[in-house]
Amino acid sequence: MENRYEIRGKIGQGGLGAVYRGYDTRMNREVAVKRISPVGNDLELRAESTRQLIKEAGALASLQHPHIVTIYDVGSDEDGPYVVMELITGKTLDESIERAPLTWADFRELAMQTQEALIAAQELNIIHSDLKPANLMLTWLPSGKFQVKIVDFGLASLSQTQDPKDLESIDTVFGSVFFMPPEQFERAPLDARSDIYAMGCVYYQALTGIYPFDGKTANEVMSAHLHHTVKPISEVRAGIPMWVCDWIMWQINRQPQDRPASSREALSTFFKNDRVANAPMSLGVPKPVLGPPRTRMVAPTRNIAKAATLVQTTQVATLGNEGATITQTAPQPLAPPEGFKPSVHTSLQAIPNTLPEPSEPNPHGAAANESQRNKLAAQQPKNLTKHSKQAKIVTAIIIVGLVLASASLLGSKLLKKQREANVLTQLVAQANRPGTPAVSIDGPSLRVVLESLIKPQSDTQIQGLVKVLILALARDATDIDACIAEFAIKHTELPLKTREALIGTVLRERKSPSIISTLMAFASSSKENSLVSSALQAVRPLASNDQFPAFLKLIETTDDSEIRVAAELNIEAILNKTKNVTPIAKQLEIARESTVIPEVQKTLRRLLSVAGSVEPQSQ
Repeated sequence: MENRYEIRGKIGQGGLGAVYRGYDTRMNREVAVKRISPVGNDLELRAESTRQLIKEAGALASLQHPHIVTIYDVGSDEDGPYVVMELITGKTLDESIERAPLTWADFRELAMQTQEALIAAQELNIIHSDLKPANLMLTWLPSGKFQVKIVDFGLASLSQTQDPKDLESIDTVFGSVFFMPPEQFERAPLDARSDIYAMGCVYYQALTGIYPFDGKTANEVMSAHLHHTVKPISEVRAGIPMWVCDWIMWQINRQPQDRPASSREALSTFFKNDRVANAPMSLGVPKPVLGPPRTRMVAPTRNIAKAATLVQTTQVATLGNEGATITQTAPQPLAPPEGFKPSVHTSLQAIPNTLPEPSEPNPHGAAANESQRNKLAAQQPKNLTKHSKQAKIVTAIIIVGLVLASASLLGSKLLKKQREANVLTQLVAQANRPGTPAVSIDGPSLRVVLESLIKPQSDTQIQGLVKVLILALARDATDIDACIAEFAIKHTELPLKTREALIGTVLRERKSPSIISTLMAFASSSKENSLVSSALQAVRPLASNDQFPAFLKLIETTDDSEIRVAAELNIEAILNKTKNVTPIAKQLEIARESTVIPEVQKTLRRLLSVAGSVEPQSQ
């Protein structure tokens, strides 16, 4: 991989390959780097796959859309092909629906956003061919509204085959056997209607919590797709407009010609039916006979309760005779992650009950009630009115005092917040001024900057504060680097990406020797692997022979590949600047001979190769 991209940690592993958090040093931005898994052991096939991937890069990079993850770059190195793309923080759809199916309101938003994305892809004749909930990322805007981002557009078709012998393990290779259209199993050409089918399967699961086509093995699932054994969604999920149930079943028709011709047609039909008032709702009750033929929807021509006119296209087998599968958890609205402000698009707050508690009925009626009130009035002391007035005056004085005290306290807090906001604004503006060599800062101002990171911040705000900290120059006795290191290590409530930025970006850029001991102690004891990797990156420019034993120990003992790579790079940095590599090379050789772990042996062999190629430094 080019020196342009720094790998800063592993995000996850999927059917297409591993995804890493990276940093584009040329554009100064965080990115996601996906390593595409090789296709088999055939070197010629792998080379052709790589050529094809790079050839298609132009078309994929041109797919710019707010609901599709942007591809920045595609390349290949000694480890194979890789794709550099927009870094998204959020949850996948399958993670979001693990606790409960979507509500109708959230599903409506999901459907509109994903159909918009498919329309954009189809305009460029690009198909995804691996749509599934794991490839739909949900992020949250500052307003609390979720935004869908489809990942891996075009990558599946470039990196996988459809050999029938792979079907036994297809659910592990693709992770998408439950969403694959029948023509993909039959190795028929795929087109936009294939993506429409897969997305329809995604919709089905999002609303019901179960797969439309299921089985105990991959072959059973494939058979369910091919024989179109599916229970109509209206018999599984209650409380959904019937036209939506028909709209989803239209997309998962067995034959491509019975599905929407394009996502433009599907979304247009969705909008037209969505405007119909008083649409009948699904009951989630199975029918006693074989299910109806699969349906083709057309837009309603009048504003009537029936939301869609249905035209029969093909008769298929369904599970209509079986009982409906009832989801174990009631649908729940998607909420912003912890730390976000409540969404302005939904109201999740309970409405207090303002109705009075019902009183016990008086068996003697209104006359008895009136008599009782007169009796109670007669029993009151004559001086009650006088005491009541005095009590009211005292109460009023107390209330006024409390109001004034509260107002004073509130005003003081608001004034403090305003001062802190002004400090942050001035510091960020100074840091962003072209040519600014340093930002003068004192201890209290540094605390304001650091503590502001505890509150939810946008990426742009975090970048501004990170820049302030990189350029910060103390105008008092404050040890800025020690404060930043201590803050990042101790404040575990900070978002992970913020702690990584403080350690792996700010402290690394500041290059202060004073933080070496603190970060090395943290790296040796912490179980937070991504932060340990960030700490190792921060000390890399300062690494010397003194830290070599600690780096070597991490290589020998860690189970995390990210930490092992970071420690390896630190030792490599030491080898490239040390005056005498012989003692280090001997220790590396001893360690290599004493370990039986293949990954460790491989790492140590690489370092020994580096040591052998380093030219001795002049004394």
